[in-house]
Amino acid sequence: MDLQSRLKEIAENHDSLFRRQLAKEDLARFERLRDMASGSATLEAFIKDGLYAGWTQNDMRTHELKETILPVLEAFYEVVRGAKGDEVALSNAWAAFEADRLNKLIHCL
Repeated sequence: MDLQSRLKEIAENHDSLFRRQLAKEDLARFERLRDMASGSATLEAFIKDGLYAGWTQNDMRTHELKETILPVLEAFYEVVRGAKGDEVALSNAWAAFEADRLNKLIHCL
């Protein structure tokens, strides 16, 4: 199952309201990222824009997640652009990002 399908499953069926809402936000973020990746001339331009896709409220704490967001953005760009990337790389990068995000930001709730 690809990452987007997994997120849809979580958004619709997870026991936790928090996890459902976060998955819905991530799905919307993926749509914005897909548009950005399609329209970006370079990976660097995509990353610059993708870092400010609402990863945290008003992106005020996104810098705390930059280390694990960058591999997600790189893999996402590769998948969308049909280059060397694949869904496995994106899923692996996403798993690391998600763990980091929950670890660092859970106390904000």
